[in-house]
Amino acid sequence: MIINLPSYEDFENVSKECLIQSFILLFKVYDNYVDHDDDIVSEISMDDVWEYNKGTLRTCIILLHQGIETYMKGIVAKTTPLLLLEQRRSDWPTLPTNEDKDYDVMFTIAGENLLNTFCAVSNDIATTSDLINFIEGIRKKRNKAIHGASKISISATSLIHDILKAYNYFFGIGEWFEDLKKFSYKNPLFGYIDWEFESLLSYRYLEFVESTISTRQMKKYINFDMNGRRYFCPTCKYEIDRKFGDLQSKWAYLTPNKPNSNKVYCINCGFESEVIRKDCEFDCCKGNVLDIDEKCLTCFT
Repeated sequence: MIINLPSYEDFENVSKECLIQSFILLFKVYDNYVDHDDDIVSEISMDDVWEYNKGTLRTCIILLHQGIETYMKGIVAKTTPLLLLEQRRSDWPTLPTNEDKDYDVMFTIAGENLLNTFCAVSNDIATTSDLINFIEGIRKKRNKAIHGASKISISATSLIHDILKAYNYFFGIGEWFEDLKKFSYKNPLFGYIDWEFESLLSYRYLEFVESTISTRQMKKYINFDMNGRRYFCPTCKYEIDRKFGDLQSKWAYLTPNKPNSNKVYCINCGFESEVIRKDCEFDCCKGNVLDIDEKCLTCFT
């Protein structure tokens, strides 16, 4: 008998772990760079830093590919994980005279066989030509990263697109950001400085994506209309400034995006705040959205 058969949830968890780790490896390179003094950043470009971290890019491609393959295995497992086994049926330890064998020690399919099986059983996701071409494209990039020459042409920008595109296809638009935050919360070291403050630092993930792939492209991966004017989030701004810093990021938008709206929604913290529609007192600021303490959410004065 084959024992300890995996479930879809088992594969889904591993798939998300691979995609998240791929993202975090890239984020840490960026975060380490922007944390340097301005004079250092002015002398050394981000492109030079990415060039130095080609090994990290290579690792991220491998993790991304593993995340995609594991997701496909999860979809197949919804029908039955036995479809993933590579061995001939005659070699399965299923007869009464056979000893039990753990599923994990058996060989499973990959590559083209996995893709064909995934397409044969998939009903959770539309197996369009775009999706199949995307999966095949990642497989080729992964092969080059492992088997090709030491120089690879992949960039951090295209990698971020690919990671977020995989999340869009498999788990829904914007889920990458929610899962990143959940992943941070599970860290046993999370919250020892200050839980509320640390939970709001997720804005740095948003800054990283925006600076790497542009605001226009970022809109494809956020489940919110980002076409309006941006404002300081009262919750994020007060909490971060009060504790440790001077938040300059603006991730709050009028909801709905209309001249008389009296609420803003923050993509970072997910909170909706009441606002006052009143012109800022400073002539140099054209803002007309104030928080309940009448701080201007454009210039915060």
